[in-house]
Amino acid sequence: MFRTLFILSACASMLFAAGSSIKSEPVLLESIVAVVDGKVVLRSDLMTLLYQYQTAPGFLQLPEHEQTARVLDKIIEEKVLLSRVSRDSITVDDAELSQRVDAHVKGLASRQGASVAALERAIKEQLGISMAQYRERLMERFKDEMLLSRIRQKHVGVINPTRKEVEEFYSVYKDSIPRQYDCLLFSTISIAIEPGKHISDSVKNVALAIIDSLDRGVHWALLAQNHSQDFSSDTSAYSRRGSGEPDYERAAMRLSIGEWTDQPVLTKDGWNIIRLLGKKEDGIKTSRILLRINPSQSDSLNALRKLDSLKNEIEKGKISFSKAAEAFSKDRETSYKGGSFGWQERKFIEPVYDRIVSSLNIGEVSKPEIFDGSYKIFRLDSEAQVREYNLEEDYPVIENIAASYISNKKLQSLIDQWRNEVYIDIRL
Repeated sequence: MFRTLFILSACASMLFAAGSSIKSEPVLLESIVAVVDGKVVLRSDLMTLLYQYQTAPGFLQLPEHEQTARVLDKIIEEKVLLSRVSRDSITVDDAELSQRVDAHVKGLASRQGASVAALERAIKEQLGISMAQYRERLMERFKDEMLLSRIRQKHVGVINPTRKEVEEFYSVYKDSIPRQYDCLLFSTISIAIEPGKHISDSVKNVALAIIDSLDRGVHWALLAQNHSQDFSSDTSAYSRRGSGEPDYERAAMRLSIGEWTDQPVLTKDGWNIIRLLGKKEDGIKTSRILLRINPSQSDSLNALRKLDSLKNEIEKGKISFSKAAEAFSKDRETSYKGGSFGWQERKFIEPVYDRIVSSLNIGEVSKPEIFDGSYKIFRLDSEAQVREYNLEEDYPVIENIAASYISNKKLQSLIDQWRNEVYIDIRL
């Protein structure tokens, strides 16, 4: 029994929509619809993006010539932005680009419950191209996306609006901010299952013994193969500085090329023996031998008892849920907010969380359940079929929307300026 793999993700469908339509419709002659800074815009480029815009609200209600004009203008704006690449000496590292393509391909396969090999066969069958060709097209698109992001970062930067700016934005545009539908307000307290010190110390001693073996001349590859619990330890890509755990990066930066740490480094994954493979101004390339610290059954039971006790105190009114979350929860995303996830549309809630929260009455606290090495309890705080964002409950959301608006406005002003600095020939 064979199962069809739907490989046309948002990115893939954008890349291949034109190609798939050619198979079912008469072939149209290719033509140049515009030239921007010496770069051509092909009719197939325009038709592909027109296809994508059909799902945009209100787009199909526009006259056909206006649809075409709007989409072509978007393409021209992108080309104008890309004209800054050489002017501003902006680059994308090939290794970083390849890493992003790898992550996309693996993620696409994972979301469909398939292996990369099965995905490769599906690409061949459905698109008539090899995995190498598929990757090449992804790399072209991702490269443009990364270049555009860096142009924006260079000329616009990170926008952090003031409270006054956010309030002014909300006052003017609150009626234009989309509403939320079928949403829940809920909170959580998370207690991590932490291994006892004796377990951590015993694993550290194993790491020290491995370092001793390295120092005595045993090959890194052999020890990594026999002991490492990280199958992605040898990577061909650089990690950008600031993207990893601080202790790991600090230890790696102190090494010379080819050296390994003389002491194991503790991270959330476990004890690491780090070897530096490469170093650049903005990144490092490392390999590691990772020894994970696995909690015992007793450690798990201790975490469960602690959360059960805390739940009882909440239900007896001895401590509020929010105070308990602030004091004891190990969930970094919610603990500082009294455990609250904020208002969430049900369709965006993790299915396992939605299952638990949807079974509760307002104000009710769930029994403890285990997730990714932690026990969690949830409380349903409120629910609504339709709600509008407000400054009191949704300030971070409105702040992000305001920042995006200010950022886009600043970028659009620059695009309007740069359009006068490049050659544009519209031939449509």
